[in-house]
Formats: sequence, structure tokens, C-alpha cells
Amino acid sequence: MPRTPRWMLLTRDAAYHVMSRGHNREAVFADPDDARHFLRLLARYRERFGFRLSHYCLITNHVHLLLRLEDPRRLSALMAGLLLAYVRYFNKRHGFVGHLWQGRFKSPVVQRDGYWLSCGRYIERNPVEAGVVSEPWTYPWSSCRAYALGERDPLVSENPCYTELSPDVGRRRELWREFLAGEDVRETAIRQGNWAIGDDDFRRRMGEALGRPAPRRRGRPPKAHQGAVST
Repeated sequence: MPRTPRWMLLTRDAAYHVMSRGHNREAVFADPDDARHFLRLLARYRERFGFRLSHYCLITNHVHLLLRLEDPRRLSALMAGLLLAYVRYFNKRHGFVGHLWQGRFKSPVVQRDGYWLSCGRYIERNPVEAGVVSEPWTYPWSSCRAYALGERDPLVSENPCYTELSPDVGRRRELWREFLAGEDVRETAIRQGNWAIGDDDFRRRMGEALGRPAPRRRGRPPKAHQGAVST
């Protein structure tokens, strides 16, 4: 019986927490028009690559996305095209010359059970951690308002773990707001995630799929994110 290809093992029960930061932590979104353009590019590349975007947040100097791809081998092409298209726009609009993004994007693979919700929470709480807002659903440049308030967001493909919170739509939104406002035992794992975020068995299987040992958990969490796009 033929061996299952590695890329298929990475598709079955995983999403990707994609992060890209401005060079030297400098701003990549100077104003709301920049944020709007990045979201338009996201919509364009979603049509091209067919990914499902569960959660996102644009902060002044970085981007968070939680997405799923039928073929994860296309992730590099997707992000290379998206980030380059934004660089071209940003340079032309602001007369900028030089590196906009800091190195290669990060994209740890995330286990479905529980961790998709925890990763979504972490992403949507970024503006709170940055001290920009006190309630994440008041921040306009994230997916939070779709989940917490039920606002229509055509970019968002609803996290299937979110729909499992309750059969009642109103109750799901209430539970999500409570989750955002409370504590999460998986937050440290999300913060420290290098290339695999999940339980020990998941990390072992992902290590086998990629031909590398399971990553060790690190110690102290990094400092909170800083800066956010102004409203």
C-alpha cells in the first residue's frame, strides 16, 4: 500500500497561523486606507487560491491570519504573492523604498481540536494586548465583529469549532465574547508556537510528516504586541 504523502498529513486536521511583521517592527499600515487595501488583496487572493480564512487581525506593524488550504504546498505561493502585491501598493502610495516586511512569514501548523478556537482568540485579542481597545469586538480591522456581534464579513469562513459551541447563534456569540474576555490555558502554547501548535501527539505526527523532531516548548512568553491601525 503506497505511503500517504506528507502534504496530505498536513491537510487533514490542520490550519495555519500565518504571521508577517514589518521590517524592524515598523508600520506596514499607515492609515485605514492601507488596511482596506490589504483586505481587498486578501479577497482577491482567496479567489485565486481558494483558502478559507477563519480569523484575521491587522495591527499597525504586523498581520495575523488563521487559514486553511486544501493543498498546503500552495501556502508559500499564496503569501509571496499577497505580501508582494501589498509592497507594490505601499511603495507607490507612500513613496517608500526598502524592505517593508521582516524576512519570511511564519506559519505554524495548528491542530483542530480546541487549538483553532484558541488561535482565533489569540488573533482577535491582539488589539487588546496592544492597549488599543479594551474590548476586541470594538476593533474594526479584525474578524472579531463577525464572531462576537454577528456582523457580516465576506472574508470570513466561519471556524467550524466555533459553530460547535452552541446550536443557538446568539448563544455562540455570547460564548465567544466570554472566551475573549476570559483566560485560556492554551494561550502560552499559541504564543510560543514555532511550527506546530497542538498536543504532544499532534506535534509528533507533524514532526514525522515534515521529517523533523517534535519542537520543544519554550519558557517565558514573548512581550505583548505593540501598535494598531488607527480607526
